[in-house]
Amino acid sequence: MDFTKLIKKEIVKISAKDYAPETCPFCSSDEIIIRTSYKRSIPELGNIDTRRIIELHVATFKCEKCECKYTPQHTDYPKKYEYSRRIIQTALSLHFKKNFSGNKIAAHLAEYFSVQIPPKTIYSWINALTEEFMKSEFEAEPEKALEAYKALTIDGTGFSLGNQLLGKKNDVQLSSAVKLSNGIYLLTWWE
Repeated sequence: MDFTKLIKKEIVKISAKDYAPETCPFCSSDEIIIRTSYKRSIPELGNIDTRRIIELHVATFKCEKCECKYTPQHTDYPKKYEYSRRIIQTALSLHFKKNFSGNKIAAHLAEYFSVQIPPKTIYSWINALTEEFMKSEFEAEPEKALEAYKALTIDGTGFSLGNQLLGKKNDVQLSSAVKLSNGIYLLTWWE
């Protein structure tokens, strides 16, 4: 029996017309044309034997009635990010819910989802997107976010790092501190 791991590549094409509004967002006219366009190749969550790539057609539209130009954005493939929203969300979930380090997240995504991401990129997401991620995860009860993610505020308002981290005999190094909008710092540790 041959256990050689064969990874197949799957390309999913998404046309701009699949996610763009059918009418002008400024005047509601249906007289719109594509002014310019290009294609983005974006890694997406695959599986153990499939590497999935999204080929996203990005277009700038022009309304022939009001002459306004606009470029619709696909919600799953943010403009400023090289990876899909699902990959970023999965990485942040692994970090906060499972206490995975950036290196461990990168290895996990490569092994189970066939996505190659440098750990440095994952750490940048943790630093830049922590507050936004926590708000989205706990929209209904935002006060539970810090407790659920085993976080500790600098002013010691009662959140803990959980028994696992507090019970360790070895020192745990501080890896990042993120200032939340309310002036509280969120400290994140990993091994």
